[in-house]
Amino acid sequence: MLKSIGKLFALAFGQQAGARNVFHPTDKCPECGTSLMRAEENWCCPNLDCPAQIRARIEHWCSPDAMDIPGGDAAFVALLVSKGLVRDVAELYRIKVAEIAALPGMDKNSAQKFFDAITASQKREAWRLLFGLNIARVGEEEAKSLCRHFVSVDNVFAASADRLMKAEGVSEEVARSIVHWHSDGVNRKLVQRLFKAGLNFKSELYQTQS
Repeated sequence: MLKSIGKLFALAFGQQAGARNVFHPTDKCPECGTSLMRAEENWCCPNLDCPAQIRARIEHWCSPDAMDIPGGDAAFVALLVSKGLVRDVAELYRIKVAEIAALPGMDKNSAQKFFDAITASQKREAWRLLFGLNIARVGEEEAKSLCRHFVSVDNVFAASADRLMKAEGVSEEVARSIVHWHSDGVNRKLVQRLFKAGLNFKSELYQTQS
């Protein structure tokens, strides 16, 4: 097993900008069986439908540093994915209390608590949404800087790489990664679905700076 296999599920390879199209001749993803691909210094699964990658993206979204949804830990996210209730972060906002309560180990009260946490996350700061999308190279500080510079998440995605680089601390590598991510039709539809679900896209950081 490769040294970097422990990082396998933390990366969504298909979202990496400028990744090299080189497959490992022998090692395969232990979850979906896809041949591993080189992403910079790591060997990663390139299959975005791999259950491990789906879980990793949802776990990141629910984490305290991103959308801060209490209860959305690794074990519970794995349960949601295994039962087919959630396959991407937008589907969290369609789930019903009764569906959560029907999961093993859950009751009506705990299901309501998790449902309320999802609902509360709709009003989180825009930078958290941008960071929660897990775009390659866009960390917490880059997300905050972009939301200081742009009035909304939509404006971030509408900007060119050159315009994105005008935000403090946003390098060319980061800017091109954002443009690359949003050029994918699946990612664009995900953003649209989150907007329709009522999440906050307007930047409070921009308002305080204006």
